[in-house]
Amino acid sequence: MNWFWGLAKNKLCHFRLVLPGLKLSILVLVGLLKSKIQNPKSKIQNRISPILKLSSLGLSVALLVVACSGSTPNSPISDRSTINLNSSDCRIVKHDLGQTNICGQPQKIVALGPHILDLLLSLDRQPAGYAEVFPFHGKEYFDNPREQIPYLGNRVTTQPMNLGNRGEPSLEALSKLRPDLILGEAGGLEDKYELFSRIAPTLLWEQRTAKGKWQQTIRQLAKAIGREQKAEQMIETYNQNIAAARTEFAPIVAKYPKLLLLGGNQLSGTLSVVDGSGYLGEILEGVGFQVMSPPAQMGSEITTSISLEILPQLGDADTIFILGYNLNVGNRKQKANLEVLNNVIDQQTATLQEDWEENAIAQSLKASQEGRVFFTTYYLWNGLNGPIGAELILDELRRLLL
Repeated sequence: MNWFWGLAKNKLCHFRLVLPGLKLSILVLVGLLKSKIQNPKSKIQNRISPILKLSSLGLSVALLVVACSGSTPNSPISDRSTINLNSSDCRIVKHDLGQTNICGQPQKIVALGPHILDLLLSLDRQPAGYAEVFPFHGKEYFDNPREQIPYLGNRVTTQPMNLGNRGEPSLEALSKLRPDLILGEAGGLEDKYELFSRIAPTLLWEQRTAKGKWQQTIRQLAKAIGREQKAEQMIETYNQNIAAARTEFAPIVAKYPKLLLLGGNQLSGTLSVVDGSGYLGEILEGVGFQVMSPPAQMGSEITTSISLEILPQLGDADTIFILGYNLNVGNRKQKANLEVLNNVIDQQTATLQEDWEENAIAQSLKASQEGRVFFTTYYLWNGLNGPIGAELILDELRRLLL
């Protein structure tokens, strides 16, 4: 065994092994010892010694993993080492599910969802793996991201591995990729956090739509990948863009100050009112608009569900933006192209727009009668939730309102 521990001293944190080996070794030992006690003259007696040695090696390997990981009882996040565990090149990064020890400079980074991709691209880093909100591209890699990833694909210069659905990313694909860092949203992934952390150091965040949240998240992400200065630059650029847009939109705001944000799939279901207390409110109120809230009795969440019959109580809105979504789009086995991508985006609002134009209550509203109802996608307006998303929203406001 001296060779093994000698190797461990020199290559301590280059092993990529897992703890199940420990469990296997213990089970083998227990089974063999039980057999020996019940059958003292069994032929298995002659085999115990070499197998014990092998099991001892398995125990040693498992202990090596524990030593290398540096994990604590309440923090499974450091089960797997990164590129380099030199303590001088390590930092603790806080996120919404705890804190993670990041060592070296992660190269192969996974982005689980468009929000994380927005932040990662803002920091001038590219994804090695990506998971979509609705995976309409079914091939192993995004080999032409411009035509396969909505809104952000033209900024992706790699060909990231396709990890499937953001809410249920493929563990098989993740393990095959062997990333250095996994980034995602906590919503729907909390129960997979420990499992992800055994594949690679993992950072997960919550409440992407909250006001000021992306600024906090991008700073933490930047610390993990050594881009702190770039994060501050992006935040400053965002503030400058909002200030410039406020001047640009001043005449429109003066004439049409009240803006209502609605989200939905179809009018026969429930609609959501997005008020001014979140990410979109930060942008639109920063520009100067008054973002309307639902009636007081409906609650005070960032997004509040209402029925169609409540809309007349919000009828004094000068302008209405309707954010459509439809997750049941695309053929998951197809190779997406530009036509497929455009069709997926169009389907986000098609049903809702048709319903709106045929509904008497919707058409009775002042904004409808004055032709100031605009349809866009929830994906763009409240799915990216980062500095790139904010830039794209401002561009769409210019196109629709100026």
